[in-house]
Amino acid sequence: MMNKQLNGSSGDLQGKESSFTSSDGLRIFYREFISENERARLVIVHGIGEHSGRYGNVVEKLVHGNTSIWAMDLRGHGKSEGKRGHILAFDDYLNDVSAMVDMAKQGIGAKRKCFLLGHSMGGLIALDFALRYPARIDGVIISSPSLGIAVNVPALKKAMGKLMSSVLPGLALSNGIDITKLSHDKEVVRAYGEDPLVHDRVSARWFTEILEGMERVRNSAPLFKVPLLMQLAGDDRLTDVNASKDFFDKLTVDDKTVRIYKTLYHEIYNESEESRQEPLGHLDEWIQAHL
Repeated sequence: MMNKQLNGSSGDLQGKESSFTSSDGLRIFYREFISENERARLVIVHGIGEHSGRYGNVVEKLVHGNTSIWAMDLRGHGKSEGKRGHILAFDDYLNDVSAMVDMAKQGIGAKRKCFLLGHSMGGLIALDFALRYPARIDGVIISSPSLGIAVNVPALKKAMGKLMSSVLPGLALSNGIDITKLSHDKEVVRAYGEDPLVHDRVSARWFTEILEGMERVRNSAPLFKVPLLMQLAGDDRLTDVNASKDFFDKLTVDDKTVRIYKTLYHEIYNESEESRQEPLGHLDEWIQAHL
């Protein structure tokens, strides 16, 4: 059974599609799902090459409970404007997430909390956001975060990437993702490969900005101050699980939890129907425990 795709609704869940204008003039698309029993709000930040419509399983699990969701398409992704897979600075992503968090928190009461969930590259962005603005969110959930790359990048390739980042920052390259290692569910893989909103492009500047972002966040672990749930795919072939474990071990914040799903691939929320129930359940339980 494939992961639920969102087109403004998920089953009987009615959502709203809208957009806002970024600080540098791009139209940023987002989806909004309001829970009838709202006690919490959650902003979702997706991974490289994908989009907010691929989080139907998370929406269905949480919005049927008491968590409303705002899910954006990062610049250069999905229905948002911008060159595919390209940024000039990592702060471009952070500024867009900052605007989304502000929108999600509009009218929020003192008894409601707002959390940030980031998957893969979105996990890296969410961690960096929490490090910079700890007072603006009540907790962070990260799924298979990009704190390291599963395969070693040769020194020559890094050097060439840095050179191209300066000379031709918009130079488009393949992101190198093996989509068969996203999920054990073949229908999920098929849908990903046929999704017109998915792309496999990254730019030379994106490459160097992401590498620098990984190093900056890893080195800042002792400074992290907000409650954290880290959910890791034990058989992740795309991101470095050991880098995530090392980051977790260096955290000094008291409220930290790590869950490792030994047999799951990278997209833990989009695994086979039976396998994804555990990480989705842990996600919901953690939110409930932090209300």
